[in-house]
Amino acid sequence: MHDLNEIAIFARVVREQSFTKAARALGLPKSTVSERVSRLEERLGVRLLERTTRHVRPTAAGTVYYERAARVVAEIEEANAAITDIHRSPKGLLRVGSPLLFGHAFLGDFVADFLVTHPEVEVELIVADRRFDVVEEGLDLAIHVLGPIEASLVARKIGIAERMCVASPGYLENHAPPTTPKELLKHSCLVSSNDRRATWVFSKDGRSESIAIQGRYSVNSVQLALSAALRGAGVAVLPAFFCAEAVRAGRLTQVLDDWSVGRSEIHIVYPGSRHLSARVRLFVDALIERFTALPPWLLGPDGRGLVIDPSTVGAGTGVTDVAALHHEYDHLRDVRGVIG
Repeated sequence: MHDLNEIAIFARVVREQSFTKAARALGLPKSTVSERVSRLEERLGVRLLERTTRHVRPTAAGTVYYERAARVVAEIEEANAAITDIHRSPKGLLRVGSPLLFGHAFLGDFVADFLVTHPEVEVELIVADRRFDVVEEGLDLAIHVLGPIEASLVARKIGIAERMCVASPGYLENHAPPTTPKELLKHSCLVSSNDRRATWVFSKDGRSESIAIQGRYSVNSVQLALSAALRGAGVAVLPAFFCAEAVRAGRLTQVLDDWSVGRSEIHIVYPGSRHLSARVRLFVDALIERFTALPPWLLGPDGRGLVIDPSTVGAGTGVTDVAALHHEYDHLRDVRGVIG
């Protein structure tokens, strides 16, 4: 059996391209490093390194051996780090990126609870209406809602972001509710973007309709679009998790509820390193546990399930009967078509 220390030393020499630098990084005498590599070559019966006064480069055989040896060494280092984490309380700074709306709606109280549970962890939460470059910005993780996910990132799904087409009861008293997507062209539409022109895509029974909307009011804030809809200014397409409580309270009414207005999956993404620090792993697991307990749109701003019927679930906003809440969810999905 080969000495794993010899393999690790060889991998470090290739990585550093220098015996001197490898010895310094490993805290060993240069002579020891050279001796161990020579011993490994002797055991294998093949030369692994080309040595000159200026450079140390792997031979063809050395390159093949390094590609496999490096993976073995990485696995061992990750195993050591994982075992160390088991006996170490999570500590240090955790940098998290989140879309503005999702962060405001769900992460505030969640992060506060996490900090209370893990007093030695610090969190820097960055919320913005843009995509985050996790690696470039030095983030530990980010919430990803729209667009493709980079291949270098690990993605774990935490839910689905549905969208709903809604208007206030007051608006619908003065304007006949649309029965087809095309009838929206006769309505005052509220667009949550920087451009008054928007395309709303509706789907039903395997077919879809794209409606080019000329918004009467456009605003680059979903919160302000929601406020305008609540005050009767028109019809809006909004994230279901953001307006579902207003629908349940009767302050908004879903229109075209037999049509789907689209959805996007919500993921936690983080760099593809196979080893996660204890603080990152605990944060990811806690977030997944919080958001997979119930469909995302049933969660309130405090991250707990919103009560639909206090007589079946319990008073307040805490969930006392998850089965009853899931029953209410299934009932609403069947009757209202809130979730496609």
